[in-house]
Amino acid sequence: MARRGLRLTAVGALAVLLTAGCAPPGTDGDLVDDWPAMAQPQVWSPVEGDCHGPSGYVIRHDLGGYKPVSCTDAHQWETFRVAAFTGEQAERKSPPPVGGVDRRATFDECSAEADKFVGGSWRDGRLGLRVLYPTAQAWSHGARWFRCELAQVDTIYPVDRKESLRDALTGAAPLARGCYRTDVEFDKVPVACDKAHQYEYVGTWLAPNGDWAEFAAREKMIHKRCLSLVAKFAGLRDDSTMPYRSGTSYALPDRSQWEEGDRGVVCHLWLDRKLTRSLKGAGAKGLPMN
Repeated sequence: MARRGLRLTAVGALAVLLTAGCAPPGTDGDLVDDWPAMAQPQVWSPVEGDCHGPSGYVIRHDLGGYKPVSCTDAHQWETFRVAAFTGEQAERKSPPPVGGVDRRATFDECSAEADKFVGGSWRDGRLGLRVLYPTAQAWSHGARWFRCELAQVDTIYPVDRKESLRDALTGAAPLARGCYRTDVEFDKVPVACDKAHQYEYVGTWLAPNGDWAEFAAREKMIHKRCLSLVAKFAGLRDDSTMPYRSGTSYALPDRSQWEEGDRGVVCHLWLDRKLTRSLKGAGAKGLPMN
């Protein structure tokens, strides 16, 4: 009997709610339009101007791993631009695929914005550029952002710093690439050009599209292009004498950087002797034939 009584009570309550004449004051008896509309879910996006990750911190691309720090505290990467995909790119079912043309286009866009941010070609500074995208799950929920980030890179890896990179290549430009010596691990370590060194930065050129391994194997071509930059840097004719005046050392994007859109080939002049001054504009006296 108890179960029957409960059932009748429930039916009776439902009948009250469905009877228009018994609707509470201020209602029209329509259950649907009296409920407040549910808010649309908000799609998370990173924030321009945030800094991230002192050394040892693993940076994730999702909201759960987004833990920015003040740019006056120890950090490595700085988000200097956040933009959104539009048009056909935004209609994709997933983020732009690694190695695809859209990744290079996005990298090129971030590269141009990086130049504006630091006040000169970012490639002429001890800087690294990367582009981050939403995870596949975030993309499926409507995220269409990409974020452009810069870090100071003195040798191979980013280093901690405590200030923004904005205008870092203006004025005295302390982060401009210059002279380098080789340390015990064979990394190039930046030094003042009046200190003993064997290398000096002469410029960066952009490789064409193509397969990374095929390009990396073209060592003679890469060396020749870098020699042309040495000639321009030192104020020499780019002729058949250049291989007898200077060696070169160059750095290519690794495969993963290449597939993310980076095509910059960084060139240095190299001499098998210690230098204590810059060879910019030094001419034939600075780089005599050997």
